[in-house]
Amino acid sequence: MRAANQLLGVADPGTAEDTARWMLALQAQDFAGARWALALRGRSGETVADIHAALDGARIVRSWPLRGTLQITAAEDLRLLLAVSAERTIRATRTRRAQLGLEAEDLMHAEALALRLLADRRPMQRTQLMAAFDADGLDTSGQRGSHLLLHLALTRVVCFGPLEGRQHTVVLLDDWVPGPDPDRSGALRVLAPRYFTSHGPASVGDLAWWAGITTTEAAAATAEAAGGLIPLAGESGELWVGRGSAAVDPVALHVVPGEAVRLLPAFDELLLGYADRSASLAPEHAERVSPGGNGLFRPVLARAGRVLGTWRAVRRRGGFTVTSEPFDPDSPVDADADARAFAAFSAP
Repeated sequence: MRAANQLLGVADPGTAEDTARWMLALQAQDFAGARWALALRGRSGETVADIHAALDGARIVRSWPLRGTLQITAAEDLRLLLAVSAERTIRATRTRRAQLGLEAEDLMHAEALALRLLADRRPMQRTQLMAAFDADGLDTSGQRGSHLLLHLALTRVVCFGPLEGRQHTVVLLDDWVPGPDPDRSGALRVLAPRYFTSHGPASVGDLAWWAGITTTEAAAATAEAAGGLIPLAGESGELWVGRGSAAVDPVALHVVPGEAVRLLPAFDELLLGYADRSASLAPEHAERVSPGGNGLFRPVLARAGRVLGTWRAVRRRGGFTVTSEPFDPDSPVDADADARAFAAFSAP
């Protein structure tokens, strides 16, 4: 049901923008992986150029709206997600800022510089912006630059804008995604049913994890949205799914169990969209997907929402070689279709 809701194996004619809007957000600290996650869920034949065009046209945006991690969202959803979780992330990163010696004066200095340097819709590559900060006496060495940029994104000053070659540029949020900021309570009312529609079946705890909110807030938002949700009895408690989701469509559920093996990127939403990942990943295999439990995730092989192993791609002259590493070596998996698509999608 999660695979169906996440558009894995369910035919969808949508663009990258449509996919991002349906999913609400897709993890994008690995930019190449995020592009592949969009392509897997989007229309057949979508290319890197299509996704770059959506980024360059401000139809989808890369920023830090959830849990302090980079995400790709539909442009109109960025402020919605920031309204829900930005303040909590700012508080959660306060200790790290102090460790880096970033004082309130530094944050205000960075904001003033960004507003001046990026004015009039003038994008700057991240490296150029950091160099300008340094030239004005604002030290960006070590992780200071990354945390300054994160804080500026969380406080709705900047986001990533168009690409210049292979480099991301930074732009002012008000220039790139203009519009009012929703109030937090209203944003929560919108977010909860959309999360359960695109990610359900999921629990209140899953919503709390994904959105970076408290369990109490998640429970209240779920209760308010209950009229548009269907409750299900899960192995570990009550789960919810949106009434308009693909997972309640018998045709979609008939298609997904027989689908081909999917090559999902690292940090894919099938795993990262939930606090409890055991529905897709057997606990005894968790170490192979996230060695040491250090927050890093390997690309995985999945069929019908179940993780069967991991994979890796090695760039060769003229393309890629994809190597599958199934959990059960006596049960090889055939991911040739996705491997060919991945090679074509990832070609320069």
